[in-house]
Amino acid sequence: MNGAKRAGLIAGAVVVVAAAAAVVVFGFVGIEQTVKAGTQTTVCGVKVGVNVGDGAVSLLGVTDAPLAPGERARVAPLCVVEVVGIADSGLDADADGSSADATLRWRLW
Repeated sequence: MNGAKRAGLIAGAVVVVAAAAAVVVFGFVGIEQTVKAGTQTTVCGVKVGVNVGDGAVSLLGVTDAPLAPGERARVAPLCVVEVVGIADSGLDADADGSSADATLRWRLW
């Protein structure tokens, strides 16, 4: 019986540590992804269109106002998307259709 209690305590501790790590990663640090302008991505289960222009990112289907780097928009009740940066993709906009990449970070708050 003593061995079973110990195993249960260890398993419980592992679950608590894993849950705390998930809250830190998804709540404070966030998950970054780079998206090409003119494409769609799924963030927190929500399809978001991404358009880049004039140093700002428009998240189509989420907000009407363009977001500059550092600004955030709520996508779902427990999900916020932050624009981290905008970079030139190195592609020819006329030939390839996309001239910028937007780096987005999503997190719980």
